Amino acid sequence: MRIVLIDTAFLGDLVLATPLVRAAAQQATGGTIDVVTSPAGAMILRDNPCVSDLFIYDKRRSGRGLAGMRAARGWIRQRRPDLALLPRRSLRSILLAVMAGVPRRIGFPRGPSRWLLTDTVPFDQGLHQVDRNLELLRPLGINPARSGKEGHPLEVFPSAGDREGVDAWLHLHGLDGIGSFHALAPGSNWATKRWPEERYAAVAAALSRDRPVVVVGGPAEGEMIRRLIAEVPVQQREAVLDAADIFSPAAMMYLLTRATVLISNDSGALHLGQAAGIPVVAIFGPTAPDQGFAPRGEKHAVVQNQDLDCRPCGRHGAARCPEGHWRCMLDLPVSQVLAAVESIRRTGAW
Repeated sequence: MRIVLIDTAFLGDLVLATPLVRAAAQQATGGTIDVVTSPAGAMILRDNPCVSDLFIYDKRRSGRGLAGMRAARGWIRQRRPDLALLPRRSLRSILLAVMAGVPRRIGFPRGPSRWLLTDTVPFDQGLHQVDRNLELLRPLGINPARSGKEGHPLEVFPSAGDREGVDAWLHLHGLDGIGSFHALAPGSNWATKRWPEERYAAVAAALSRDRPVVVVGGPAEGEMIRRLIAEVPVQQREAVLDAADIFSPAAMMYLLTRATVLISNDSGALHLGQAAGIPVVAIFGPTAPDQGFAPRGEKHAVVQNQDLDCRPCGRHGAARCPEGHWRCMLDLPVSQVLAAVESIRRTGAW
């Protein structure tokens, strides 16, 4: 059986899809699957041994419009898959599988697109995203075990170049040992999911008294991270290091394996921290842990305001608060985040 996975979502979604990639590959000819994914997804899956080949479908830029769909369709047709797995409830992804002539198409029903699927699986709001993805294997006669506390690990495979680059950067800054720094990830694609940067600066100042703090982020977050570091008191600023827009996502995951803890918004970095195997303090504002994207396991902690009737206000966050007050983030004090870090430290998780 030849399998193609079509998933063109955000970076974090593809990290959470890696257990599905492995489980699907175990059912596929040759022990690998083909994947159509976004540029961000390709950075996560490029060195995954369960992936035979990747097609980067940049639906927002170079692959926009019918020309992009035709290119992706042609790539899928050349591989002649028997089965398409469709974790996104996206009409475009389902149409792509239909246009490519994939005979069996398994996905979550949503509106008219349900009639284009050959097998539909209920979208269970109560499951973690890892388990929701694995439900797509049920039509194949597979009863996926629940991930539980630590099951179905997230997998990101840094290349040799990734590891060498990270090791060199850590050595340059005197951070060679395991647990030699704390990590912060203050970014997100969605503005309402970003805890205020001045509060991250206060957390960085507090934690830097114990050991150095490394602030990580992607290409769009460099300016924000530099502002954040500039707000750290001068006497502690040298202990707060800027690692924005230096490393690929896979390299960032490898960097995080050396950290004690990661403090992160509900973003892709949160899931990279889980893949690195370190404790994560996850800050949830407009979204909520029970939507399926919280860190799994007892060594992690979640910080949130549970007293607001307006949250969650969506699955992804937004450019601005629909209610105009943004209390889901503004009501979360620095002390609450530091208390979560301390509770993890007391458990001996690092």
